[in-house]
Amino acid sequence: MNEPTRLRRHASVLVGLALCGLAQGCSYFGYYKYERPERIPKEVGERIRDPLTFVAAAEMDGPTLAALQVALADYFPPGAKASGNDEYLVRCYNRRDTFDVRIEKVNDDLYVIHFSADLDRCGMPPGSVVLGAGATYLIDGQGRILDIR
Repeated sequence: MNEPTRLRRHASVLVGLALCGLAQGCSYFGYYKYERPERIPKEVGERIRDPLTFVAAAEMDGPTLAALQVALADYFPPGAKASGNDEYLVRCYNRRDTFDVRIEKVNDDLYVIHFSADLDRCGMPPGSVVLGAGATYLIDGQGRILDIR
């Protein structure tokens, strides 16, 4: 009679653990909702002509793009939001257009990627200094982060 009671107790513990595991859902596996970029209506897009002059242009090869994607995924993780006591600064950091990116290809196996915040874009007073408003990533040719400064 003692054996079935013990079996029931173990079975209920296993069922409880299984339910806890299922309650975590896809977040346990790192699933994040992908938000597609907004697109304008086709009629509006047809009225836009290709420009003849450009203010700036950026071109990068495939390995450089791969290194940038690694740094972006670490610096701006999917679903992550800035937090802190200063609500204005938090809103500023949650905007990607606040940050400038500089990519330096040292050689085929080393990329240096700098993220720096331009707080003027948020309406902060000119010359405002915020510590920790950027990072420098060293990425190797295999897409591994060597260092973050």
